[in-house]
Amino acid sequence: MVSEVEDRGVMAVQGPGRVRVSHHQYVMFDTDAEAPDQDIDDRLEGNGLVRVNDESTYASVLTGTSYGDVDVVFDVTGVEPPLNCEGWDEVVEVSLYFPAEGPLVGDPLSDDLDEVPLLGDPEEHQWWRFRIHARGRDAAAAAGDIYADEGDTVLEEQLVQIWAAPRTAEIRHRLTDQAGRRSRTADTDRYAETKAAETDHAALPPTPDQYKHLTPQYTELNADTPDGTDSPA
Repeated sequence: MVSEVEDRGVMAVQGPGRVRVSHHQYVMFDTDAEAPDQDIDDRLEGNGLVRVNDESTYASVLTGTSYGDVDVVFDVTGVEPPLNCEGWDEVVEVSLYFPAEGPLVGDPLSDDLDEVPLLGDPEEHQWWRFRIHARGRDAAAAAGDIYADEGDTVLEEQLVQIWAAPRTAEIRHRLTDQAGRRSRTADTDRYAETKAAETDHAALPPTPDQYKHLTPQYTELNADTPDGTDSPA
């Protein structure tokens, strides 16, 4: 059930809610935070589900859905909830640093964003633990674009459990789907092509600071997206 304040751009603390995705991802970020600056080597070492910037103020959650909608439950609790991976394809925990008023969540390119309120003083920044569960990414990747308001069936579900906790290392509880595996692997030819593309990209003028939080993060640049198709230009 979606919160009665949804029309003001505030996501329900406990969903489910529809989150808009683009370029196979939705993001969770603090105002003016910059997207993760990662190359193919970072991607191959990553977990295949969530990428976090160095400041832990911006996270890109990778989806099978290319463009459209994903069902997400945000469950904010006062203490760490019990771990339960049953029924989920991927489960990863990361630490993020946000004010209690919460991160903006959704697609920053279209400005389709909601706020997920956390607990405590809205102005106080602190460390939070985010346990992200995902299922249905492979089915969604095969379907491509999924827009609920156009009558499409949303195939991908996520549960994001959030609680206050000191910063700790990432934990990969479960990694089983093909979308994640593709993100963590690359054949020799693709790796060489991507490294060359990254070198060319590095020679381009830098993105103006005011647009950095809007820049989609293709760590593969013009290589594969999570569903194995070419990234859009």
